[in-house]
Amino acid sequence: MKFCNTFRNFVLCFVFVCALSGCGEKRLSPLDRDDVHFAGFYSDYLLESGVAVGNAGARLSRLDSADINELLARHALNRESMNRKIAVYRKNPELWRSILVQVRANIFKKTGAGQ
Repeated sequence: MKFCNTFRNFVLCFVFVCALSGCGEKRLSPLDRDDVHFAGFYSDYLLESGVAVGNAGARLSRLDSADINELLARHALNRESMNRKIAVYRKNPELWRSILVQVRANIFKKTGAGQ
């Protein structure tokens, strides 16, 4: 009977510890150098296309291939590396969330929004 109580207490403690471990603060994934470059590219893409202006009357402009190539070069990326990063972000939503947080910070910094 004593073994049964000990085992039951162990299982209850284990379940309690597992439940508490899920309550901790979630940290965003750290960004590597390529992630920072991609976030910079995406920020500039949104700004230049007019998406990030936040004004309902703003005109959206369609960037052509040359514009996109220029943005990629400015941020030390090429289409192949961009496609690789996009594939990684599709598999890792938390990393994509970190990218979007960085993009938002970049846009706020460049537009002076949020001040």
